[in-house]
Amino acid sequence: MDIKVKKLPKSEVEISVVLEDADLKADLDVAAKEISKEVKIAGFRPGKIPYDVLVKEVGEDVIRAHAIDIAMPRILTETIHKEKLVVIARPRVNILSKNPVKFEAIAPVYPEIKVDGYEKVKVKMKEVKITEKEVNEIISNIQKQFTEWKEVDRKAVKGDKVEVDFEGFDKDGVSLEGTKSKNHPLILGENMMIPGFEDEIVGLKKEEKKEFELTFPEDYHKKSFQGKKVKFKISVQKVEEPKIPELNEEFIEKISGKKQKEAEFRESVEVDLKQYKEGEEKKNQENDLLEKFLDVTKVEFSDILTDEEVEHMIHEMKHDMQHRGLTFENYLTHIKKTEEDLKKELKKEAIKRITLRFGVNEIMEKEKVEVKDAEIDEEIKKMGPMPEGVNMGEAKGRIANSLRLKRLFDRFVE
Repeated sequence: MDIKVKKLPKSEVEISVVLEDADLKADLDVAAKEISKEVKIAGFRPGKIPYDVLVKEVGEDVIRAHAIDIAMPRILTETIHKEKLVVIARPRVNILSKNPVKFEAIAPVYPEIKVDGYEKVKVKMKEVKITEKEVNEIISNIQKQFTEWKEVDRKAVKGDKVEVDFEGFDKDGVSLEGTKSKNHPLILGENMMIPGFEDEIVGLKKEEKKEFELTFPEDYHKKSFQGKKVKFKISVQKVEEPKIPELNEEFIEKISGKKQKEAEFRESVEVDLKQYKEGEEKKNQENDLLEKFLDVTKVEFSDILTDEEVEHMIHEMKHDMQHRGLTFENYLTHIKKTEEDLKKELKKEAIKRITLRFGVNEIMEKEKVEVKDAEIDEEIKKMGPMPEGVNMGEAKGRIANSLRLKRLFDRFVE
């Protein structure tokens, strides 16, 4: 057996292996035994077929190929341990010859990371201030959520809810597909229809009809309607006016579940809003901090890591779309790209993610940011019972990393 290990650029190691037949003998025996379990030969029990009989049945090349598949990971693992290589992703293996056996593996190893000047990085939290206008807007939105609608016998105005029948026709009076609806609900002024449509309804009463022409926008989502002039016929079926609840103690108790005076409720809204905005500000500053850590991180790593990260990102996208009832194929059709095109686009973001991970981990090591097991267990208690099937080892690892990251942020965010 001849094994050569050579360092390559971009934190990679090349492992070249040449095997004599004698080196492969034990693997050939294992391969033959495994294959014999799947082969049926009259007069022999599965797994008990003699080697020479098996060779005649399946051919020596099949046994040899399986033996090589067994030998390669074993030899690579032994070599990695012997050379004390910190391999951080699955090596890429290329079989050069099967007789004699020659193969080479490119293994990504942990890179040298420089974060010079990281200790000078600081970000400062901005003071969060809440205005009376913001509080009023939130309370107004809450009141609108509990709006009740009352049918009225008058002309529709903006802010009213109406139900209309409508249909669109071309210049020859032919009904256009996709432009017809009955009892279609609209709140006038929300501009959910094409520009000008809702304005034509303002001033109409129940059972009144109207005809008018509108031109669809040039950027309309349906290409066949872009810039198209359409004649609409509408009939108003219902007009309702909004009844927004008054802000009083009864309403406050209904939405909050407790008796409060208006001043107390306003104060609680202000406190909640301030906490939310402070949380958002903290997220912004943490993202700013990560960008600054990225700027000081210098690291060169294997393309294998980048490719794996891109695959992970694609997998996340597919999973997210499936969860929302969408398909990845339809998404690609919509953006007019192939999966390979998308992978090329994601490469830059993948490099950024990996660089940042290496940089943050290096800074954590230099800062000696540690988390004790008791702290992890305490976090798990706060989270309550874990869902069935959760890998506790992985869960603890994620929690530990989250706690370390929080601790690191606390040191650098003023």
